[in-house]
Amino acid sequence: MEVFKYSVKDLLLDESFQRWVLNPDEDGQSIWESWQHQHPEHFELLEEARTILLLLRDRVEEEIDTDEHEVWNRLEQSLDEDEEKTLSCLTQPVHKS
Repeated sequence: MEVFKYSVKDLLLDESFQRWVLNPDEDGQSIWESWQHQHPEHFELLEEARTILLLLRDRVEEEIDTDEHEVWNRLEQSLDEDEEKTLSCLTQPVHKS
């Protein structure tokens, strides 16, 4: 695979680059190491794109963790409210007609 685009944005949008940074495997490693050797003048560009992608991943993971925490809090609150309603119903006297 030959990469002819040399902007940070192009690298960030390249699926092969994303896989290499986020989920490295032997094929991706080989491709991008070869690319680095063929284009040493673009090392800083590659590192900048790599850093940005890793920061974005971390930020997304933080958002997911925050959202997950909020969901659990809402679920717990809802269960507490349901428990209070159930207990309230159980403690009220039954009126027979």
